[in-house]
Amino acid sequence: MKQILFTLLLAATSLSAAADTLTVAKLFRAMPDSIIPYLSRNNRLDFIDFMESKMKAEVTNSFGGKSQMTALGPDSLVIRMNESCTLVMLLLDTTDDVDSCRQVIAVVRTLGIGSDVRATDPPQYFSAAWRRLESEPVLTDLSRKRLLGHIKDKNILKIIADKLNKH
Repeated sequence: MKQILFTLLLAATSLSAAADTLTVAKLFRAMPDSIIPYLSRNNRLDFIDFMESKMKAEVTNSFGGKSQMTALGPDSLVIRMNESCTLVMLLLDTTDDVDSCRQVIAVVRTLGIGSDVRATDPPQYFSAAWRRLESEPVLTDLSRKRLLGHIKDKNILKIIADKLNKH
């Protein structure tokens, strides 16, 4: 009997730990409005509901324009804020604890139209509790490659666009 109770307790503990796993969707739901005032809490919740229902995830933003979430995964999301601004949010692993967690959120904004990328802002980093980090956290090698790969992709698009405009 003790063995059965121990097994049930162990299973319940494992399920509880799995339920506490951070995902971008959970963090996006909990994000303060001040981080992206362009989108209300209801906009963010609608985005996630639409994506989970396999529907077009488009909302009317705070300025009356259309914003669309184009990708949502466990550790990343992409939102076309308007015709000229894209926002990417990445959940990245760190080598050290940041507010008792080994993950941080990176938010990258890119300005441009289509493949004509004009600028990629430096990433903004936040703790999992949405505290703005003043300095870049120490990322794991894999997380650093994911972040740099994203930024590099945007720069490649700019180089291609510049070459096309010259010809």
